[in-house]
Amino acid sequence: MKQLVLSAIDGETLVFPLIAVVLFVSIFLGFVAWILRPGAKQVYAKRSLMVFEDGGER
Repeated sequence: MKQLVLSAIDGETLVFPLIAVVLFVSIFLGFVAWILRPGAKQVYAKRSLMVFEDGGER
């Protein structure tokens, strides 16, 4: 199995799937970091209590 993967990498057949996986993981980790950033909980709590200009709550 390892030899199969290494031979595929040498043939550069996994370049585009590798790029796709790297992009997906980086976007996913960025999203998780954005949610878990310091102060995020307070921002979401404040946003849920906001009253908008049309008088309705969201």
